[in-house]
Order: sequence, then structure tokens, then C-alpha cells
Amino acid sequence: MKRNLIISLFIVIILLLSQYKPILTGYARFFTVNNITVAENASIVVLSGGPFTRIPKALELYQAGYGERLLLTTLQPLNSKFAHLIPTNEEIAQEISKTLAIPATFESVPSLKGGATSTFDEAHDLLAYCTKEKIKHLIIVTDAFHTRRALYAFKKVFRGSNIKIEAAAALNDNHDEENWWRSDLGIAAYLLEPIKFAVYLLSDQNVSFIKND
Repeated sequence: MKRNLIISLFIVIILLLSQYKPILTGYARFFTVNNITVAENASIVVLSGGPFTRIPKALELYQAGYGERLLLTTLQPLNSKFAHLIPTNEEIAQEISKTLAIPATFESVPSLKGGATSTFDEAHDLLAYCTKEKIKHLIIVTDAFHTRRALYAFKKVFRGSNIKIEAAAALNDNHDEENWWRSDLGIAAYLLEPIKFAVYLLSDQNVSFIKND
């Protein structure tokens, strides 16, 4: 009896090890949402936290006709004393625009509290901005692992606003859904994401221990 149990457990372990890649890939794919559509008067917003992946994706969508306006959120500086030493999102966006030879103008969305510190903050900032600017269709651009949580946060904040919210996933050269467990950045992204998502399910405000990304 004991021997049969050991053999059965051994077989299960072997099967799990042989199937680890599809399991880990399927797990990562849960967090990715790509549901953009072409519509008139749509605006594309780049969430703060990863300008070198998100801004190129936004420009790609802009060039393809998915949006007429390009928006950037305003991030709270980690140390305001030295903030002037770091290029702003708008400055980075203009340089990327030049490098890709895609002429575009970016608008910075004012923050309601001196700079966003979470995706919820960005959602509240954008709700105020979209209401003021009469924007009715918003495409949020963020890293692939962050799209489901970002879309959830925005839909929660925008509930009842009649503003359509969609998400576009930006890719990077370091990791993706099929190899994230092979890099430190990928492991950090995909193992922390379910914890962050769980907290977002329980709140619609900024949570101090979840940084903006």
C-alpha cells in the first residue's frame, strides 16, 4: 500500500515537472488583457512606471489609428529634492517619439494629489480629466502583467461614468508569459501580481504598500 502511494506520488511529480511550462505560461496569461477596439474620439493613456515599454506601445497604437490623443499620467517623485535630475514622462515620450519617427504630442494629466502613487490614483486622476475633456473612450497602456489589475482598477473607479475603458499590453525584451520564471524581473512581476490584484479586489483607494507599476 505504502509502496503504491510512493509510486503514485512519484508519477504525479514527474507529470507536473514535464508540464511546468504550459502551467506557468497559462498562469501568466491570466494577467494579460488585450481588448482594444478602433473608435472615434478615443484617447490613449500611458500609465506611469515603465516608459520604455509603454510609450512605444502607445505610439504604435496611435500610428495605427486607435486613438486621437496621447495622455501621460503624473507620478509622485520618490525624492522631490532631486526630481529635476530625472527626465519627466513627457520628455521621455518626446525622445521616444523622435527615435521611432512617429510625430506625436503628449498631454500630461494633472494629479489630484501631487502625483500618483498607485494605479487607483491614476484612475481617479483620469476620471477627472476625462470628465473635463469629455473623453468617452480610453485605452490604457501598461505592461502585460499589469493589464488585468489596471483594467479592473479603472473600471471600478469609472463605474457609472459611461466612459469606455480598454487595455493594451506592452511587451519587453526581458521576459514574457512564456519565460518569465527565467529572470528576476519576470519572477518579481508575476509572483507579486496576484497579491496586488487581491488587495485591489478589496479596495478602490490607494494602498500604501503597493507602488505604482
